[in-house]
Amino acid sequence: MEVHQLQYVVEVAKHRHFTRAAEAICVAQSSLSQQITKLEDELGIKLFERTTRSVYPTSAGEEFLLHARRILAEIDAAKQAMQGYTHLTRGTVNIGAITTLESIDFVAMVTAFHRTYPGLNINIVNAGSYRLTEMIQTLEINAAIFSPQVDTDLTNLEIHPLAEDEFVVVTSLSHPLANHQMINLSDLAAEDFIFPSPDQSIYKVYEKACRDAGFSPKIVCQSSHSESSLALVANGMGIGLFPRDAIVANMPPGVSIIHLNDPIKKHIALALLKRPHYPPPVAAFRDFVLNWTNR
Repeated sequence: MEVHQLQYVVEVAKHRHFTRAAEAICVAQSSLSQQITKLEDELGIKLFERTTRSVYPTSAGEEFLLHARRILAEIDAAKQAMQGYTHLTRGTVNIGAITTLESIDFVAMVTAFHRTYPGLNINIVNAGSYRLTEMIQTLEINAAIFSPQVDTDLTNLEIHPLAEDEFVVVTSLSHPLANHQMINLSDLAAEDFIFPSPDQSIYKVYEKACRDAGFSPKIVCQSSHSESSLALVANGMGIGLFPRDAIVANMPPGVSIIHLNDPIKKHIALALLKRPHYPPPVAAFRDFVLNWTNR
């Protein structure tokens, strides 16, 4: 078993296609296929199911991927640890982030980090909090800035609270409540709601808040795209709950913002997989983020 074979397996699983995986790591497709077949022969089990259109891991392949990612991450950590002796002039930080991070000025923070460590390569993946939690645990990313969820096991993660946001009610300008500054969530029991997709962590936050207020929300539309949701609200299809910072920073036309008397809080945190030592680039990013948010 060779290190490059592990990399090939990870890339094929990522792209679900031999040719695209080969192109991504700049090797010949025939060589990549041969090496994976050789590895399967060595292990005595198929790692991938092949069809005419795609390739996907078998059950054994999924388990092998967990080990492969860990091994590659440890190799990368060893390399980056040695690079730390050259004053962080080289290395990579893979960052996962939810899309709404105005409360910590995420864009300015990453820009400032790059200016401080111009030799480091920064990769950013945007996803929901549930997915980011998975990606840390499978070593697909080094750190995540997300909203921790109470229904998720975070015991193997190092969590650093960063900031707090609140959710606000957004209505169209023609809505009867549009001129209100403050309301109770229970006042919205009869309203039509635009909700995020069920696979987004804030869906459960909104749903629980409504239940705690004594009603089950009447959801007329679900969307994973906040801008689309806001456009639907502006056109009067329903009302919605949105992070305050995101709305204030990018106030769309045709909507009104109403605060809740009992605010629903959104906690923002930095998460890393617990380990005795972090590669210098990852440790540098963690320390930079904590200093940035404590200014």
